[in-house]
Amino acid sequence: MFTLASIASAQKDPVSMVFEKYAGQEGYTTVSITGDMLNMMSRMEEERRDTTFLSRLKEIRILACEKGDDHVQPIDFRAEVYDKLNKAEYKEMVAIKQHDEDVLILVKETKGVINEMLIIVGGKDDNVLIQAKGDILLREMADMADDFKLKGFEHLKALEK
Repeated sequence: MFTLASIASAQKDPVSMVFEKYAGQEGYTTVSITGDMLNMMSRMEEERRDTTFLSRLKEIRILACEKGDDHVQPIDFRAEVYDKLNKAEYKEMVAIKQHDEDVLILVKETKGVINEMLIIVGGKDDNVLIQAKGDILLREMADMADDFKLKGFEHLKALEK
């Protein structure tokens, strides 16, 4: 049984490991939006505009370190996730370095279709990890930044440039 458990944990990707490690911990907020919820949201928005994009998403997960919590040391998502990713699977699309914040936007594609996007934000004020899975077009992700008022999504605007 111990061998099977170690094999199963060895197969987990760094993103899932970080979400599991910090989910429910004091000072961290985890949000998971399932494909079913995204489909429901797309049906609610149908009258306003084309929402086929939301129906093609399978999942969005967000992990944020709450700023201002003295009990929590901000984590370095770059070290926790990016440094452990298989770089052959991910393409770096955007890298923003500022004096107080770093942002990385990475994608994983299969046959020219983006099926996963990671946004890694680290800095003095924001430490956020966002993972979106599904059939993703960069243009639609940038548009989604206006729709979702969640921490970290504002960085999707960098995709428009």
